[in-house]
Amino acid sequence: MPRAAAGNANQAYKTSTANANQMYGQLQPQAESLINSQGYDPATLGAITNAGMGGVNAAFGGANSQIGRNAARTKNQAGVAGQQDALAMAKGTAGGQEAGDIQIQNANFQNSQRMAGLNLLSGMYGANLGTEVPAVNAQTQASPGWAQTLTGIVGAVNPGKH
Repeated sequence: MPRAAAGNANQAYKTSTANANQMYGQLQPQAESLINSQGYDPATLGAITNAGMGGVNAAFGGANSQIGRNAARTKNQAGVAGQQDALAMAKGTAGGQEAGDIQIQNANFQNSQRMAGLNLLSGMYGANLGTEVPAVNAQTQASPGWAQTLTGIVGAVNPGKH
């Protein structure tokens, strides 16, 4: 009876090990790719940056045009340079904020991918242990090991003293 149980446990161990290795082999490269992510690919990051900076530039371009229209309508050029200087300073501040926000967004995306990769590896490790440990325990319990054999020998040599 113990030999049949040991054989079944051994087969269960081999099957679970093969399944875990197959799963690990397929998912590990994907997990490593996520862990080593640089965030958005260059084309996507460029598109996000262009869209964000384009919005900033459009808003301030329209404001600059309005300064010119107001000066033409009032025929007063006296305040134009000061207004354009203030507008250029605000545009620089807004552009810097937009660029910084885009970099922060990319860093957050990179970190979320890294965490997803680490969680995937952790889950694979746990799944691997989850299938192998019970199979090893079943195999150990089913087949008489040296401790069980020694206990049996001591019990046979010295009945009632173990």
